[in-house]
Amino acid sequence: MNKKYTILVVDDKLENLQYLDKILKDEDYDIRATPDAMMALEASKLNKPDLILLDIKMPNIDGYELCSMIKKEENLKDIPIIFISALDNVEDKVKAFEEGGVDYITKPFEPKEIKARVKTQLQIHKSKLMIERLYEQQDLFVKKIMHEMNTPVSIISLNSELLEKKYGILKEIDAIKASTKTLSSIYGDLSYKIKKHTREYKISQINLLNFVSSRVLFFDELANIKDININIECSEDFDVFINRYELERLIDNTLSNAIKYSKESGEINIYFGKENKNYLLVIEDFGIGIEKSDLVFEAYYQQSNKKLGLGLGLNIVKEICDKYKIKIEVKSEKNRGTKFIFNIDSIVKKEI
Repeated sequence: MNKKYTILVVDDKLENLQYLDKILKDEDYDIRATPDAMMALEASKLNKPDLILLDIKMPNIDGYELCSMIKKEENLKDIPIIFISALDNVEDKVKAFEEGGVDYITKPFEPKEIKARVKTQLQIHKSKLMIERLYEQQDLFVKKIMHEMNTPVSIISLNSELLEKKYGILKEIDAIKASTKTLSSIYGDLSYKIKKHTREYKISQINLLNFVSSRVLFFDELANIKDININIECSEDFDVFINRYELERLIDNTLSNAIKYSKESGEINIYFGKENKNYLLVIEDFGIGIEKSDLVFEAYYQQSNKKLGLGLGLNIVKEICDKYKIKIEVKSEKNRGTKFIFNIDSIVKKEI
């Protein structure tokens, strides 16, 4: 059974209320009408309408003010508001949209136009609510995946270390540890995506040489599986001012991407220092290259679906770069490799 939509009509002219009521009742809507702005606000709080038709020129509180008051109410701010007015100049229409209106209908009313615009806005609103619910379900699903991943990854990691102590360094154990590091990196990406709007990311002072060295060590097994040598060159030792976890995601995702697309027995060069008055961080591989370098920062983009990952890594890198005003450039050539160049002036000179 389809839901019967509730529409609140606010207009100080009784004849307009009666006319709109007659037009919209033909569409089987539940119509409520009031000439009083404050009564409309209180009625909305008690019984939230699906859409509001709101006149602009009203005594005491005009339509713009009422719209602003509605949008400040947490439970009401998502209600679509269509302004109805005899005012037909551009300035009034622009103001209506600036205050939060979704549409603007001028008097005298055309019944077909009223019906069509109301129906359209209700459909749009329904679609938005559906998308919001899907996002909520997606977040819940991802959180469950993360919860289910965390325990087995920890157990695998712990037991691989115990096996290494017992049997020494073996390629098979390195392969297990490398896969665990890949899963750990995926877990980190999912965690960042879910928590980035609620988690507080405090900036700290970090020595870049020490930090990069620690992340290279973290990916040691992953590089060893493909016999890849990772070189670090530092022309100047300096600190950066950034959140530690976000710097980890930036370095890890770029470095893991370089390892993923490097050839067997290849090399990866990491350079940071001052060049032409700019502080740079460069991560370069000599692998297969990127076919569509303009798409690498798109969420879920993967050059090959045979590679393990979600296609979120470089999208997260771009988000972090945008947040800290880090300029990023990608240079890539097929079968010659890829170079990520980060201009990190903004985090070198920034103070806590």
